[in-house]
Amino acid sequence: MRSALFVLALVSAGLLAGCSNGSGGSSTPPPVTLTSIAVTPATPTIPVGTLQQFTATGTYSDQSTKDLTAQVTWSSSNTAVASTASGGLLTAMIVNSSPVTVTATLSSVSGTTAVTVATASLTSIEIVGAPTVTIANGTSYQFTAYGFYNDGSRHNVTTQATWSSSNTAAATVGTTGRAASSGVGSTTVTATVGSIAGTVTLDVTSATIVSMVVAPSTTTIAPQTVQAFTAIGTFSDSTTQNITHDVTWTSNNTGVATISNSSGNVGVATGVATGSSTISASFQSVTGTQTLTVSPVTLSSIAVTSPSAGMAAGSLLALQAVGTFTDGSTQHLETVCTWSSSDTTIATVSANIVSGVATGAVTIGCSLGAVSGTANLTVEGLTAITISPASATLAQGTSTALTAKATLTDGTTQDVTNSAIWTSSNSTVVTLSAASGSFGAAIGSAPGNSTVTAVLAGQVGLSPVTVTSATLTSLAITPVNPQIALGARQSFSAKGTFSDGSTQDLGSQVVWTSSDLTTAIINSTGAALTTGPGSTTISASLAGVSDTTVLTVQCGECIQ
Repeated sequence: MRSALFVLALVSAGLLAGCSNGSGGSSTPPPVTLTSIAVTPATPTIPVGTLQQFTATGTYSDQSTKDLTAQVTWSSSNTAVASTASGGLLTAMIVNSSPVTVTATLSSVSGTTAVTVATASLTSIEIVGAPTVTIANGTSYQFTAYGFYNDGSRHNVTTQATWSSSNTAAATVGTTGRAASSGVGSTTVTATVGSIAGTVTLDVTSATIVSMVVAPSTTTIAPQTVQAFTAIGTFSDSTTQNITHDVTWTSNNTGVATISNSSGNVGVATGVATGSSTISASFQSVTGTQTLTVSPVTLSSIAVTSPSAGMAAGSLLALQAVGTFTDGSTQHLETVCTWSSSDTTIATVSANIVSGVATGAVTIGCSLGAVSGTANLTVEGLTAITISPASATLAQGTSTALTAKATLTDGTTQDVTNSAIWTSSNSTVVTLSAASGSFGAAIGSAPGNSTVTAVLAGQVGLSPVTVTSATLTSLAITPVNPQIALGARQSFSAKGTFSDGSTQDLGSQVVWTSSDLTTAIINSTGAALTTGPGSTTISASLAGVSDTTVLTVQCGECIQ
């Protein structure tokens, strides 16, 4: 009895181990709770049009941490500037000096960071032709400079750059990047934008001109229309050069056709009246000629056409103007007609490029002499952007063309490839070209993965791009051994096959050459212009791989 009472007393006093109702060994520990969330990276500044991956890290009451990126709810204080998606991926939509607050929330706990959307900054400059360009003394060379930015884009900065030559006794460089030789020797040509510079070596040789060809041949145009001519010289060291800007252009009958030597219009002939004129290009003691015929026709109508009836505000739209003449023939008139807009508060037009300003209806006109044509357009808002292809795979050192299509508020679509801001989430893998004529060109710099974005008016399109380490194994030119008439044009393409079995169209990336310039010349895109009857071997080469085909130009009615 005393023993039992003693035990009860101990229990009442809380002294018996294992029987305490205090904080003894059998108590339940307090629950671990989320106390804070940290969002990283902290206060970043990101280029407009790019993607930024944020991470949410939770800290708990027991001081442990956990990645909560996929569990939190993400939000932005200004979705017009920067929008967030599940998983913490943010898209920078428009430049804004006021920071946007990005918030990650789980239950009642939140973490934030401030994001500033800024214009992309220039990181490097590359001059086309680097490391060395070689020209003959007495000739010139047009350099092109590309700036590479921290948003993964590439822009033509030729006219923005300050150009200089380290040795003006060899060559001088104008403000537009054209280098003019002044003597045999070597110089370093530099293009500078701000604190960023790119260089290339220019070697000027003592080679002298041996022969020259002028293209195109046997051309007929209507009065008031134009034809651009090209001069290619062959020199004593067997090299060839485009010397269009170095020759003196003349027309032997200016009452029929004139030809310009003025900057920005060099080698462009204009039809004046019915007849024929010999167009000549002279350089030192060598002259090349072609005949230009101006037909006895008059312009009867102009058809202005648009690839879409609607366009997005803030976008660009290229129109076509095709003239029909009294003999039923047609010619493009985009560069010679006078363009106008019925309401410049809705859309403006420069040459044939329309810029959407604000929503509304507008009429765009093109006139030449007393003849005019119009096209009606509606400027609208847009609801979405889609990139095609939806995903792409390309080999390192090659490029692929991406296009951006906007869905307008009326449900129609518009190609906005040349209007959107193109960026790459990983600029070491993919660079986006914004050079004129190649907007949306994804350039594979190194094996890996990147997400390409196209942003316009608060809408964004995404396309994953994979760059492989595959190498080029063969090229195939098409068409094979074509035969064309003198004065006709022929376009070639080149398909590459790679070590992983994949294929790509490489027509704009290969180096094209013609073995006989007196038959045809070929430009960098694979377009051949005839210069005379005969046969020439057309070659395409890239990375040590090449293919050839034979182009035959038939004389037809020309005098032998």
